[in-house]
Order: sequence, then C-alpha cells, then structure tokens
Amino acid sequence: MSDPAIDLSAEQARQNIREAQLPEQEARLYSAFVDHFPEALFFANTEEAMADYQEGQGVTLPSWFLQYRLTLAEAYAGADDLAIQFSSFTDAFHVGSPRRKKLDRLWYTLSLPGLPRGKKQRNIYLKGSSELQLFPIAVDIEDDRYQLGINLNETDTRIYEYHVEDIEAAFAAKEDIAISVMPVFASPGDMLSRIARIQHEGQVTSRKEDTPTHLE
Repeated sequence: MSDPAIDLSAEQARQNIREAQLPEQEARLYSAFVDHFPEALFFANTEEAMADYQEGQGVTLPSWFLQYRLTLAEAYAGADDLAIQFSSFTDAFHVGSPRRKKLDRLWYTLSLPGLPRGKKQRNIYLKGSSELQLFPIAVDIEDDRYQLGINLNETDTRIYEYHVEDIEAAFAAKEDIAISVMPVFASPGDMLSRIARIQHEGQVTSRKEDTPTHLE
C-alpha cells in the first residue's frame, strides 16, 4: 500500500492549489495558510488513502472535503504530536461557539477520527438530524469529547464544533442533534487560513506575524 500522504514544499502546495480549480475565494484562503507558514513541510492525502478511509468508515465523503484533503490537508505529516491551534472561529454565522474566547489555550488534531464503531453511536451522528449527517474530522487533544465535524452533504461546506455528550443527550431526548452543533468555519479554506500555530515534533511553529490570520 502506498503512503497515505504526499509531502509538499510551499511552492508545491501553491501549485496544487492552482491546479485544484477551487473557487477563487477558497483558493485565496488555502494560499493564506501556505503564506502563514512558508517554511513548513505541507502534505496532501493520496486518492488511494482517502478511498481506503471511506471504505473503512462506510461513508462517502463530500467531493469538496475530498478535494481539500487531496489538495492541501495540513503540514508536518507523520509527527506523533501533530496538533493545531486556531486564531479565531468565523463570525459569519449568528450562532457562535462559547469556546471561541479561549482558542489560545485549545489544540486540535485533524486526524480524521471518523465515526464511532457501534451502530447505536453511529446512528446519533448519521440519523440524529433532519438537517445534517455529522462526521467527525478533528478532536480537542485535551478532551476528545469536543470535536469538529462536517455534514456529509455536497452543498454544506461548513465545519462544526460540538460536544459528544450534548449530541447524545439531544438524541436521547428525541431532539434534533443540530441544536447542539455550532458552525465555526465556513469551509476548509476558512479553517486552514485561521491556523495560528502548529505543534510538531516537540516544537511549536507560529504563523508569520506580518500576515493576517485569515482573509475576509
């Protein structure tokens, strides 16, 4: 089996972005991530790895999410302690996460943890809402009950934050779990552009101070 990721220099990452035919604003946001960490070793997942991942999870990921992982997934592939810290959550939506005020103390791993194995637990994520099929893509490294997830939907590119116990409680009460899920990024590009620090191999790399954390 081939490696799950391909390492990319900053220039190779920019070339991937140019070739991906992303919407103009989304491409600018991806490029902002590269500009913020010009010395980083970036990576993209391979098509084979993402196909194997979907088969193992028993889901079909939206094309926009696959495009993100195949174009520019993150940086420093293979670091055992890889984690990211955000400068901000988006304020584009009327509902905001209360955790947005302490992001400088929170670290997430974009490790694609995926769905729980048990059928009952999977149903909470996949059948707990008329509006979304929730799929976990990241966890808080200090408390993995706080997660980031996407909607398995071709038109909803938002990334959501939620606490596992909140969606479990909503499901148990026969409420739509969407009431416990908050959009925090408008798209993968929005998320990437708001990365402020990357933890890897026992060190922390901060974004270049002379570049904005995201593009409006």
